[in-house]
Amino acid sequence: MKKTLKKVLSIIPYLLLLISFILIIQVATSMRKGETPTLFGKAIFFVVSPSMEDTIIAGDIIFVNTNVDKYNVGDIITFRQPTDTNIIITHRIIEIDIIYGVSYYTTLGDNNYESLDWEIDFTEDYIIGKYSSKSGFIGSIYQSVFSNGLNVIFIGIVLVFIVIGGMEVFNIINTLKQAKEKIVLEEKEKLIQEELEKLRKQKENRKE
Repeated sequence: MKKTLKKVLSIIPYLLLLISFILIIQVATSMRKGETPTLFGKAIFFVVSPSMEDTIIAGDIIFVNTNVDKYNVGDIITFRQPTDTNIIITHRIIEIDIIYGVSYYTTLGDNNYESLDWEIDFTEDYIIGKYSSKSGFIGSIYQSVFSNGLNVIFIGIVLVFIVIGGMEVFNIINTLKQAKEKIVLEEKEKLIQEELEKLRKQKENRKE
């Protein structure tokens, strides 16, 4: 049992690493397809424009809270460009006008001089969520792996871990099977010995 437990514990790091790789691939694949990837309730985006520098740097990965109910002036939001919803922008709200109960938002990039036409007076329908944090480190990994044509190598690494993990699982299953067979054989041997002991005693009783 101790050997089996050691094998189970030894596979945990591989599984955690494999899960991390799969999550990164899932997020990166969604980003490349233009979809909105999410991880633990946060939308994730790769920043390509310097319009929010020095707050957000081009090349950063940003995390956006999609469960926000209210936005205020000064909030940094991620939204779909009203004139082309395939384009996603992250800018700061500089003005909110409420007309007949409907909020109209105007944004501006921290590094821009003026708001562009499409970011003036758009509704909440285009807003994806509120910026919460960023990671330049994850951004650099994404850029290095997926922008420099290394995706095949990256996927190859994942496949290696899948194979290693599969082999470890197979070994654990095989070990458990052998342990079970050993227990069954021991039980059979015990029953045989008990029967032999009964027969021996019966013979002794007859002699007496």
